[in-house]
Amino acid sequence: MEIAGIFMLLIQIGFAVHAIRHGHPIFWVFLIIFLPLLGCILYSVMVLLPEVIQSRTARQGSKALLRTLDPQKELRKRREALEVSDTIGNRSALAHEYLRHGMLDEAIELYESSLTGMYRTDPDLLLGLAKALVEANNFGRARETLEMLFGANPEFENQEAHLLYARSLEALGELDRALDEYRALAKYSAGAEAKCRHALLLKRMGKTSEARALFEDILKDAKIASRHSHRLNKEWVDIAKREVA
Repeated sequence: MEIAGIFMLLIQIGFAVHAIRHGHPIFWVFLIIFLPLLGCILYSVMVLLPEVIQSRTARQGSKALLRTLDPQKELRKRREALEVSDTIGNRSALAHEYLRHGMLDEAIELYESSLTGMYRTDPDLLLGLAKALVEANNFGRARETLEMLFGANPEFENQEAHLLYARSLEALGELDRALDEYRALAKYSAGAEAKCRHALLLKRMGKTSEARALFEDILKDAKIASRHSHRLNKEWVDIAKREVA
């Protein structure tokens, strides 16, 4: 009984502190203190459970589950939206879904058909098209698209666009220019992909000591990174581990 009492007391304290910190009515604190069992049950059902359901993590988990159960639901939704209203927003959203599903020809066609009139140099559409072209290994057209993006939108700063440009230059054999792009990216890029691709290119060009130093930097950053960051960068961290092994 003593252990159960201590456990109940700890739960009460935890719930009371949670209610105070989150600005819930003081009514909850009194209920938790003076009616421990009922108060804690009611607080769990009426306050904690809705908070968990509405939390960002929970929403992401629900979306991931829905995508697993019905992977084409969002694709159907975007197609229906475009049939109802042929807007650039709906076109872009559907093209993005095509890209996510690996339907590259469909994505490229939809992006290209949207780049007309006042949207001919739209940065988001051009970036989407460049992504699809890189995924399709059409690096020549990807480079042209990105150069059009940069030329028409000099104020548009986007890490992904510059990474796609560096990858296109590398694939086209313009290694020195690609190296310059990767170096520029390394100064402000938040993820590990740009640094890892930079290191791999250095290794390819015979600059092994520089490459190793970059791989080691990636591993140092990974040690202090958040779990979310580690999940996002796992592929590149694993490559760095193999390279320094």
